[in-house]
Amino acid sequence: MFSENALQRLLAIIPHNEVYHSPLEGLIIYHSDKPFSYENIIQEPSICIVVNGEREVRLGERSFFFNPQHFMFCPVDVPMCGRVLEATPEDPFVVLSMKIDLVMVNQLLFHQKIDVVQHEGASQVFMPWYLDVHLENAFERLLLLHENPKMMGFIASLIQQEIYYRLLQSHQGIQLRQMVNFGSNTQKIAKATQYLQKHFHETVRMDTLAELSGMSLSGFHHHFKTLTSLSPLQYQKSLRLIEAKRLITQENIAVSAAAYQVGYESPSQFSREYKRYFGVTPSER
Repeated sequence: MFSENALQRLLAIIPHNEVYHSPLEGLIIYHSDKPFSYENIIQEPSICIVVNGEREVRLGERSFFFNPQHFMFCPVDVPMCGRVLEATPEDPFVVLSMKIDLVMVNQLLFHQKIDVVQHEGASQVFMPWYLDVHLENAFERLLLLHENPKMMGFIASLIQQEIYYRLLQSHQGIQLRQMVNFGSNTQKIAKATQYLQKHFHETVRMDTLAELSGMSLSGFHHHFKTLTSLSPLQYQKSLRLIEAKRLITQENIAVSAAAYQVGYESPSQFSREYKRYFGVTPSER
C-alpha cells in the first residue's frame, strides 16, 4: 500500500473532487470524497492503480474489485462501468491511470533485450494483479514528482522506464510485450475493438471481425474474451448503451430516438438491456 506520508503529500497538491490531467502526458489522477458510480468510460490501454480506497469495475456481467494492493492492466480499449461505495473527506478515493507508452516499451525491449517469461495464469488480463513493493515505490515516486513539476520532464521518463521494465518481468509481461509485437494477438484484437468503436451502431458480423483480425472465428472469440473479459457482442452492446446514455442524459434525446440511433430495432429490448446494464430504466436516467 502507498504510505500515509505519500498519500497526504499527494492530496496536498492535486485538485479534489475532479479529474486531474497531469503535466505528464497520459497520466490522470481522480479524487473523490464521496461515493459515486461511473458508466461511460472507454478505458484506453493503461495501468490503473487505486492509491486509496476501493473500486468495483464491471465488464459485462463480471465484477472485479481493486484496492491499493492490486493494479489493473488494460491492454486494449475496453468499455467499463463501476462504482466506489465508500469515500469521505477524511478518507477519500484516489485512483491513477497511466496510458501505456508503446514507443517507450518498444525502445526498452530493443535496447535492454529483456527476457520476458511466461507466467502461469498470465492470460487473465483483468484480474487484480498484486502490486509488489518495487512497482508501488516507482509509482509513488512518479506521483510525488508533482511537488516539483520542473523535474518531471527528465525524471518521469526514467521512472516510467523502470515501471515498464518491472512489468515486463511480471505476470503481465507477455501481454505488455504483445502490445508492441507486430501481428500479435493483442494487436489483432485491438483492430477489432477499434472497428467496433466506429461501427457499434451497425449490424457487425463476427466472421467479418475475425477476418479483419486475421484469425479463425473460434480463435477470435477466445482471444477477444481473454483480452477484454467480454464477448464481441457484449463489447458492442456496452458501446451502444454507453452512447445511448450520453444521448439521453447530456443531449436530452428521447429514449426511443436514442435506441434507434445506437442500433437497436426494438425500444423495449433497449429498455431491458439498459436497465440490466445501468440498474435503472432509460426514463429514470
